Amino acid sequence: MGLISRLPSIHHFIAPSIREKWLYEHQFVLLYLPPYSPELNLIEILWKQAKYHWRSFTSWSKDELVNEVSTLLKGVGSDFHISYA
Repeated sequence: MGLISRLPSIHHFIAPSIREKWLYEHQFVLLYLPPYSPELNLIEILWKQAKYHWRSFTSWSKDELVNEVSTLLKGVGSDFHISYA
């Protein structure tokens, strides 16, 4: 039986004292983030850049939209540049 199969599900309650003891023993520090923090999510930064700076503002059919998104994603790093700093 592997370690993963022995761990409790993330959805199960773990007593705070047990959690704190485990974190201390394994030298982990929990960093709590706000419920929604797009500035910390790299894909949100990418989508914002694509939406407001890289795409053309035209109305598209489904096929045109799929093509536009594909072009944007293929061009990230070569045709389209972004800095996460």
